[in-house]
Amino acid sequence: MAEYPTNTHHTRRAHEPGGCFTLYLGRFLEQVDSFIYAIVGICFFLAAILVLIYTFWGFSVSVIRLGAFSVGQQPVRAAQAIIEAVSGLLLVLIIMEMLGTVLHYLRVHVTSVRPFLFIGIISATRSILSIGARLSVEGLNIRATDFAYAMIELSIDALVILALGITLKLLGRWSEVEE
Repeated sequence: MAEYPTNTHHTRRAHEPGGCFTLYLGRFLEQVDSFIYAIVGICFFLAAILVLIYTFWGFSVSVIRLGAFSVGQQPVRAAQAIIEAVSGLLLVLIIMEMLGTVLHYLRVHVTSVRPFLFIGIISATRSILSIGARLSVEGLNIRATDFAYAMIELSIDALVILALGITLKLLGRWSEVEE
């Protein structure tokens, strides 16, 4: 009687689960996945640099042009320039947070929800700054309906920040319990 090998690993065909084909295909797809993430990461990096340059350029131009406005308008224009610069810097932070997410994925091949919560908080903060700038520029000339819409938008942004902050806190407690 012929003996059959008890280890069936050597008798598997290349197209069966665990075979050579599946193994090589999995490795190939992982490499392609990492390559695409790397390209996206490079694009985020370049976008952050461009936004940073644009922000500094816009702020510089705004400061230089302050002299063209009347003395009464200069403080409002200066405040608007500062708020726009901070908004641009917050956009850079959002882009860099996305880049950090890509880098984390490339290192450990695991994604996390935390960076997206931070991005949401930063985005809502940017929106609040933008609304504040618009309201300060329009001043007393703003229509009642526009003011009401701005207050609703500010309230929603504040609720988003609060909800995302609570979520971050709960995730922190949850991860502490798991460890």
